[in-house]
Amino acid sequence: MLIGEVASRAGVSRDTVRLYTRLGLVPCQSRRAGSRLYADYDDSAVELIEGIKIAQSIGFTLSELGPIAAAYIAGSLDDSRQRELLAAKLDQIEDKRRQLAQMSEFLRAKLEDLGPARSRA
Repeated sequence: MLIGEVASRAGVSRDTVRLYTRLGLVPCQSRRAGSRLYADYDDSAVELIEGIKIAQSIGFTLSELGPIAAAYIAGSLDDSRQRELLAAKLDQIEDKRRQLAQMSEFLRAKLEDLGPARSRA
């Protein structure tokens, strides 16, 4: 399948498919047609891209996804490893949530110390 079809079926741009390919997240084979060289993707590319989009939406970065995608492609991403990865990401998100709550409390207290806003005339 050519890049345009992969992009269309996965709901992403061709540049996104190229980026994922360059990062090693989505494998492809080179195919020559006349004097041109094309990237040829199999049907699993669409599934991989959809998985990458979901993983990014829950906080995984593309650099974090590199080894995960490699394990998935190799067929070695078992339930135990998935559970481990998800638990680690949940811990990171919970830490970030606590940090944001502390920052929010600080800002509320600071605003309260400053008193009500006054209009400038």
